[in-house]
Amino acid sequence: MSLLKTMQNKLNIHRSRDPNELLVTIESISHIKDLDALMETVLLEARRFVNADAGTIYLVSKNRLYFSYVQNDTLFAGDSPKERYIYSREKLDINKKSLAGYVAATGQSLLIDDVYDIRSDVSYSFNASYDTKTSYRTKSILVVPLTTREDIIVGVLQLINAKNGSGEIVPFSMQDRLYITQFAQNAAHAIEKAQLSQELVLRMVHMAELRDPFETAQHARRVGSYSIEVYKKWAEKHGVPSHEMSKTVDILRAGAILHDVGKVAVSDTILKKESELSYDERMQLRFHTVFGARLFRYTNSSWDRMAAEVALNHHERWDGKGYPGKIDDIYADRVYFGTGKAGTEIPISARIVAAADVYDALVSKRIYKPAWKDEHALKHIRMQAGKHFDPEIVDLILSLEEVLVEIRKRYPEGRELR
Repeated sequence: MSLLKTMQNKLNIHRSRDPNELLVTIESISHIKDLDALMETVLLEARRFVNADAGTIYLVSKNRLYFSYVQNDTLFAGDSPKERYIYSREKLDINKKSLAGYVAATGQSLLIDDVYDIRSDVSYSFNASYDTKTSYRTKSILVVPLTTREDIIVGVLQLINAKNGSGEIVPFSMQDRLYITQFAQNAAHAIEKAQLSQELVLRMVHMAELRDPFETAQHARRVGSYSIEVYKKWAEKHGVPSHEMSKTVDILRAGAILHDVGKVAVSDTILKKESELSYDERMQLRFHTVFGARLFRYTNSSWDRMAAEVALNHHERWDGKGYPGKIDDIYADRVYFGTGKAGTEIPISARIVAAADVYDALVSKRIYKPAWKDEHALKHIRMQAGKHFDPEIVDLILSLEEVLVEIRKRYPEGRELR
């Protein structure tokens, strides 16, 4: 391609770009609290603005880059959670050898028209193994650092294969580089805040873990991820508007992660007892639902309302035989369990978390049992449709079997990731 033609392509694909659109997007991402929801939005909006076919967000942890979010319209059109979790386990060293590693190490962005034609006098090179494995053809690429206002690099944003109005792959432009660099600086600040929120949530889980050896951070993170994937399917089926779905995703993960945080108020002798609990001990343990909801009393934020809703209701059953049931005032000096909530009286958030929690408990090893095989756990979940669980939620979980497996691989017991 001639130099003139290249310059024309770079200009033509940007005649419709509106800087005000970028400012609106920057404002919208600043309000997202959930780290995964934020990364999904950041990557999607960056790709939309420059019409990129694919992209990756890497986050920095322990001097490495982790593939934290991946999108590719050619390989997996739309939202493809299985692929997202598969690639999230990959990592790169921060050095000048790879494209993303170079950007993270130097803080300098890269704009490359064809990754298979990189100059020989640079330290970085393109790793073609992903293209070979997937039969994808990476060509143009734009890689920018996610740098906070304090000049801390928290990650890297990589955009792949810009397309013109005819769908042809073209180089990214210098204008792209300018806009996306500005966007990345604001995204980095939002990511830093979301990481802090995530750390605070996980610290609360670690507190519960000190009391209950089964309430691990990895278990909680798996339940959170299962719940998000099930909710997205449910919301799509019920025609929930995208903005409402996004708001719920932003707060549901934290609520699901904190579903058992009320166990911090239950006696160690009960939580760590290896023999069967007495009736009185079982009743004391059941109060963790009330204790958990009470932790979120003094705020009107949607985040806390969701956490309280899930904590209180995740042991209710579809058939009405769960607990704590209908309670007049959970803050009363003496609380008495009422008739169990049934069916749609149970909030959808709690119906989802209930099934996700039981599924993960079944496939996880415990002192009193080995880990169940996935097919056996799903068979149990299926048999409990209309009894313990909402039948619709059961169907959605069964449809996500491969995704559930990949989530477990991402958050294995005994190893904290990022």
